[in-house]
Parts: sequence; C-alpha cells; structure tokens
Amino acid sequence: MRLTADEATLLGDSVRAVCDQLATEERVRAVAYGGDGIDAELWRILSREVGVTAIAISQDLGGAGYGAMALGVVAHELGRALAPVPFLSSVVLATGLLLEAADSTEDVLAALVTGERTAAAILGLDGGPWAPGTPIVTATRIDSGWTLRGTARHVLGAQHADELVVVALPDYSDEPAVFILHADTEGVTRTPERVLDATRPMATVCFTASHARRLAGPRPAAVAIARAVHRAIAVLSAEQVGSHERVLEIAVDYARTRTQFGRAIGSFQAVKHRCADMLVNLEWSRSASHAALQAADDVGDGAAGELEWRASMAKAVCSEALRDATHANLQIHGGIGFTWEDAAHLYLRRARTDEVLFGRPSLHWEQLRDKAELL
Repeated sequence: MRLTADEATLLGDSVRAVCDQLATEERVRAVAYGGDGIDAELWRILSREVGVTAIAISQDLGGAGYGAMALGVVAHELGRALAPVPFLSSVVLATGLLLEAADSTEDVLAALVTGERTAAAILGLDGGPWAPGTPIVTATRIDSGWTLRGTARHVLGAQHADELVVVALPDYSDEPAVFILHADTEGVTRTPERVLDATRPMATVCFTASHARRLAGPRPAAVAIARAVHRAIAVLSAEQVGSHERVLEIAVDYARTRTQFGRAIGSFQAVKHRCADMLVNLEWSRSASHAALQAADDVGDGAAGELEWRASMAKAVCSEALRDATHANLQIHGGIGFTWEDAAHLYLRRARTDEVLFGRPSLHWEQLRDKAELL
C-alpha cells in the first residue's frame, strides 16, 4: 500500500509540526551536545501520536502497511530539523532487516511498532557498507542455540537500543546469517563513541559469547541484508534532501538580511550564484532520492536490480549535494558561520557524517560505473 499525495502531505505536515515545537535548534543542541543524543519526549510523540514507527510494518503485524515512500516523507522532515531520534537506526535499518530476514519476529516487532523499544543493526566493519564476506562478528553453534563473538565499531544508535540485529558469519559457513538478541544480554558491552554529529550517536559493541537467536526467512540472508541496506540508503537520501532544503532556506534568509556596503549581500552576484547552485543541486537530489524510494517500493515486483543502482545513485548525488550546500552556507555566513552559536556548523556536521554512512560517494559512483559496464 502506498501513500496518496494528500496522505503524504498530511504526514509530512504532522511530522513538521511536532519538530517545529520540539526539535528547535536550542533543544537539538541541548539534547545532542548536552545530553545523551536522543530526545525521548520527541520520540514518544512521533511514535505514539504520529505513528512513525508503524508506517512500514504490515497491517497484520500492527502497522500501517505503507512502504519506503512513507518512510522518506518522515525522514525528509526529520532531516530538516536534525531531529535527534533513532528513526534511521531503528525504524528503517534494524526493523527493515528484521522484516526482510525473518518469518516470525512478532514478539520483537510488537514493541518496535509502538516505539516502546528500539533496535540497532550491526552489519560490518566500522559502520561502512555491507558486502558479502564483511561480517566481523562470528556465530558459534552450541546446544542451547548460538553465541556471538566480535567487536563492531561505529554502530548507529546502539547505545540506546533495546534490541540488536546482528549480521554474523556462522561456524563452517561462507554465507552470513542474521541474529537477534537483547542489548542487555550477558557478554554484550556497549561503549559510546565521540562523534562529529552528536545527533547521530554511535557506539562500539563487543560480543563475548553472547547468546543470540538466529533468524530464518524466505530468502537467502545475503539477499535480505542487501535489500534492507539499499532501502535504508534510499530513506537516508530523503533525509539528506530535507537537510539540504533547510540549509538553502537558512542561506537565503541570511543573504536577505545581512548587509554589507549598504546592500543586502544577497544582491551580490557571487552570493546569488552560490544560492542558485544550491537550488539546482537540491532538485537533482530530490529526483535521485525519489527514484530510489520508488525502486524500494517496487522491489517486491522484481525490481531488486533497480533498487541497487538507484540507491547508489541517490547516496552519491545527495551526499555530495548536501556537503557542497553546507560549505556554501558556511561561506555565505562568513565568520559567524564558524562560531558555535550559529546553526551552519550543525548541518555541516550532519552532512559530513551522512557522507560516510553506508559508504562514501566515491564508492557508490564506482558501483554505478561497474553496473553500467555490465549493461
């Protein structure tokens, strides 16, 4: 089931209204850089009153039954506000991996769908892109099930997660498998990391003979993992578009009000060109993100190949566009843009963090090149 245009507008307006009230710049700073990185009240309202945690879960599991496009609408608004909530880590990546990799996880999804509990996904080394053969966590079969060993760094949202969804390599196998365990399981250690963007808290997770449950689904684990990751990349691109949109608004507003030599700096040709370039790149990003989200919703119709290259395209385009926009915004603001009191650096931090999530743009451009060579 997909959102109609009116439903998408209503959903976006609802999320924006909540963010306007609870995700102000002052509150984001207080929570992310003065607190633990997660706004519990904002997350509670988004989960229970707006229903963002239930959007992409099927109706028979208690969700709304919508797809990636709906997730993209929410992500766009959260990206505008830099909202410090575990939407990408829990709702999109971890829950998406559960839905793709397992037939029966109703016991876990029941709590995730209401937002009462959150999850984090551990894919590969250093939080980078997942590819077959990259799991650094190993799984050992024992009489009572499975145990996990290994250390994963830069795990998005792990410090505050209640459940951990882990991609690991079982004994005597070259094929990855997906496991789930409670984050407070004996043998699990989570250490918060210092990060550039505190609105995206990360942690190092260490497993020492930690008991876990192996998940089984209708398709090979490698296929399920790839589909979940590509969908997460598509949703991330929508978030980047939201951030880019807000950065452009901030730059234009400042250019209109800041005067120099008796004129608004927005009247200078160099500033006009920067803002125009930001707008052109924004629309390019918006199109690339929409194409990826559309492919994510079509994947059930046999469009898995389309999702792979469209997700790479969106990641490369949106990452570079947001990075360039935040740099231009900083330059338009001049010296004040480098100060802690201004918001310009907050978006620059987000842009630089998103740029490396799931692989740098250069990696995705290479994947697009390799895909084109095969056609």
